[in-house]
Amino acid sequence: MPILVQKFGGTSVNTPQKRDQVLKKVTSAKEKGYDVVVVVSAMGRKGEPYATDTFLGLLEEVGPGASPRTKDLLASCGEIISACLVAHALEQKGYKACPLTGFQAGIVTNGDFTNADITKVNAGRLQKELSEGKIAVVAGFQGITEGDDITTLGRGGSDTTALALGGALGAETVEIYTDVPGIAFTDPRLLPEAPYLQSIDFYPMHVLACAGAKVIHPRAVKAAINFKMPFYVKSTFSDEPGTLIGRKGENFGGLYGIALTKNVLIATVKGEDETGTWRAKAVDDLFYRVEPGRTVLAVPTSGVLPEGCVASAECDLVTAVWEPESGVTAEIVQAVLRDAGIETAGFFGLHSGGAWAVPAGSAQAAVRAVFSFAGEKRRKEAI
Repeated sequence: MPILVQKFGGTSVNTPQKRDQVLKKVTSAKEKGYDVVVVVSAMGRKGEPYATDTFLGLLEEVGPGASPRTKDLLASCGEIISACLVAHALEQKGYKACPLTGFQAGIVTNGDFTNADITKVNAGRLQKELSEGKIAVVAGFQGITEGDDITTLGRGGSDTTALALGGALGAETVEIYTDVPGIAFTDPRLLPEAPYLQSIDFYPMHVLACAGAKVIHPRAVKAAINFKMPFYVKSTFSDEPGTLIGRKGENFGGLYGIALTKNVLIATVKGEDETGTWRAKAVDDLFYRVEPGRTVLAVPTSGVLPEGCVASAECDLVTAVWEPESGVTAEIVQAVLRDAGIETAGFFGLHSGGAWAVPAGSAQAAVRAVFSFAGEKRRKEAI
């Protein structure tokens, strides 16, 4: 039977009512003839009793300085609890299910505690459970080193787990369920009218994720690229088709999307950063460039500025990614911002895209100006 991997986030499993919605998605897939692997996150967010941050807060109550190994062992508990509850709920509905930790599911990582990378997946145990007709419910966000230490995968870890398992199992597809109906052209909190995308290719999605789009973490997109695993982002709470990531999608006036990174400084440092020291301080590798005699990077306002730098006032980064053959260029977008009365404090060129530093408080106006430009361009092309 074809294999389907479904991942459900913490806000999808933190109440019995929400878990009922999860069960409907899982059992529907099973009834359609799929072998189903379910990956779950810890229940809820900080302050809720079984959330990862709540567990880590217990260590802080005891005292400072807990080792990363200790943190990871405790942090792994939240996903294990979710896996047991979902598996038992499936059994209560008459389905055979098997809860598994990340290491039981074959996730092997390096030893970078709290931010480990998956090095390989031994899928034999999962294949055995599926062959017996069971739904495998896997604790996301975790794995085990060659030395048998439990590790966690950092932000986006459960999504990364799902995509790695999908790739290793040769799944037909992976579905990432969250509390939004897909990937929007830009953050709907900035532009409520922003449309949701039917599909978007890996590269523009990876750039937008690195540049501040929150629905999917860039390392999860990277895992999908590495495993050649297209996947959907869908809502647990609706039957909308969601967004397919990994297939070239529609663009709007040549643009695939706009993302926002808030609270940065543009730092200019004399010299060419031969050791990579300054690069490590950048918000992201996207926002770093070396020029003859100087290095320019975007630094979080909460971060440490490189020594001897000249920094801008606090600003936000607006990133746009476009279709290379659309005729959109960085110069055109720069002119759109200028015509809207928005000053820019810096620019980072990207392959088929760019990022502009705009004054703090001007980001929404900048996003709206670029979105309006894309909409007008699309209307003209339709005539």
